Amino acid sequence: MAVEGGERTSLRWCLTIARCMAAAVVAALAGVVVLLVLSTGLHPESISLSVTHGHIQAAQVLWSKRELFLSHYRRYHDRNLTMYEAARSLDFWVSMNVLQRGGAGATKNCTITTVGVFDMPNAPSFLGMVKINTLQVNKDVCQDPHHHHPGALDRWITINNQSTLDYIAQTYGGMNEFTAMLQVNMTIINTSGKEESTSHYCWPVTIGHSRSTTAEAITCKPSNNINYAADAGWLAPPPPPPLSPPPPPPLEIIW
Repeated sequence: MAVEGGERTSLRWCLTIARCMAAAVVAALAGVVVLLVLSTGLHPESISLSVTHGHIQAAQVLWSKRELFLSHYRRYHDRNLTMYEAARSLDFWVSMNVLQRGGAGATKNCTITTVGVFDMPNAPSFLGMVKINTLQVNKDVCQDPHHHHPGALDRWITINNQSTLDYIAQTYGGMNEFTAMLQVNMTIINTSGKEESTSHYCWPVTIGHSRSTTAEAITCKPSNNINYAADAGWLAPPPPPPLSPPPPPPLEIIW
């Protein structure tokens, strides 16, 4: 069928518009794919971090002690008094597993830089949490892309900070363990070289001179995945103490 000149021009114009639209769609899809590739391994959610058995084992008791025999005090006559003092140093076995949800090779490098340790004296509540130490790690923990083994941190770490040792002895003298939250700080670099720093929070983690080989691992949460609204009751400050009665009026002495 023959096509007249005006209709032929309109047909060419429509074909040109269709080709341009198809090219735009292909370009947009290619851009989306590129963005997805570049962002792989950069989101904290792509890294799954867990603390083995939810436990950090100390190689020795958390404190040292002295026994004092009191024989000249009326209240403590002929009694032994135990005093808990700071240990000279403490060695802790830190064990964590790291798994890339996007598969091995999604990141070029993922390094645990430091681990902040927060005491949770009112666990499971967050009230009264105290940061007692920052452990220096700097360990590449990406999983093995050839054997598909999860990445791992298995290391003895020594604490000899006097403030930390004093705090543990004064707070937990005579006890074998305490509950803590770990803030695991990481640097993630993807295959294109883009870098991001992120933090994961792990709790409740038991720290002490005890051994746990049957407890389940504690899965850590990326900072942007913590439900602060649900935890508002834990994070809120404690209620104010009740008002105390006014003091009695001073006595008047009449001479």
